[in-house]
Amino acid sequence: MREPEATPDLWGHIDIPEPDERLALGVLISGSGTNLQAVIDACASETLDARVAVVISNKSGAFGLERARRAGIPAVHLDIADYRDRDAYNRAIRETLEEHEVGLVVMAGYMRLLGSEVLEAFPGAVINLHPALLPSFAGASAIRDAFEYGVKVTGVTVHFADEVFDRGPIICQEAVRIEEDDTLATLEAKIHEVEHRLLPEAIGLIAEGRVSLDGRIVRIAT
Repeated sequence: MREPEATPDLWGHIDIPEPDERLALGVLISGSGTNLQAVIDACASETLDARVAVVISNKSGAFGLERARRAGIPAVHLDIADYRDRDAYNRAIRETLEEHEVGLVVMAGYMRLLGSEVLEAFPGAVINLHPALLPSFAGASAIRDAFEYGVKVTGVTVHFADEVFDRGPIICQEAVRIEEDDTLATLEAKIHEVEHRLLPEAIGLIAEGRVSLDGRIVRIAT
């Protein structure tokens, strides 16, 4: 009697991917996205234990959206003009972030104020990058303001965001000296170089669970 043929093992060679447990980032941008690129690169090189889950921009022509697409990251344009009011717009942002299961919201050159709809959905999990040493030179033209004021030292700040521009608790800062021969252009280049390093570092501290809030004071465990 002929022996039955062995049933092939159809399952033994199928790789079932493990759930990605890295911190999921939702990055908000308004422009070229060089800081977004720094975060993407840090994630890709595994120097940062996180992943960019979605990129959102209020500007359809923001090159940062193209950077996201090239990296295989969902890129979403949300135009406030398409919504009846600011609350509806912020609700759309929140829903997009929740749809992609974001754990940390990163404002990297996002030139709008986030509303309570987003802040309350992600308590203690919204951070902002600012190109000055807060509380000095808050606002959209911080590099130029510091340069024209004549300060000798400016820098970069990463802080938790709240309902007021550039006011939230400070996570980390790095100083940048303004030399006698600096121009606005050279100062901008120096600031951006620090931004590209400091933002991934701050995200890394949060991803490692080393950051806690004590009122306005941010504690970083060693």
